[in-house]
Amino acid sequence: MGGCAPGASAEAVQKGAATPLAEALRDLGLDGDLSLDGRWLTLAGDRFRIFVVASARGGYFTWCDDPAERTVLFQRDARAAIATGLRRAADGRREQEV
Repeated sequence: MGGCAPGASAEAVQKGAATPLAEALRDLGLDGDLSLDGRWLTLAGDRFRIFVVASARGGYFTWCDDPAERTVLFQRDARAAIATGLRRAADGRREQEV
C-alpha cells in the first residue's frame, strides 16, 4: 500500500492534521499507519490488519485481511468505519452497512 509511513498517524495528529481519519484516530486513542495525504489508514486489529480509505465522493470504505471478511463496507463517518473494521478483525462478525 504505497504512501503509508509507519507512525505517520501520531505525527499527523500531533501536528494538527485536520483530516477526518487523523481526527478519528486521535478521538479513539488509536495509533495506525496513516498515508501522508490522510486518506488511507492501516490499523492492527486483534486478528487481522484493517484498512480504511476515504472515498472521493465522501464516506469511507473499510475491510480487513481476514479471508472470510474481505467484503468492503461503506460507512459515512471515519469513526464508524474504524470501529466496524476493528470489530470485524476482532471476531469475524459480518457487519451491516451503516
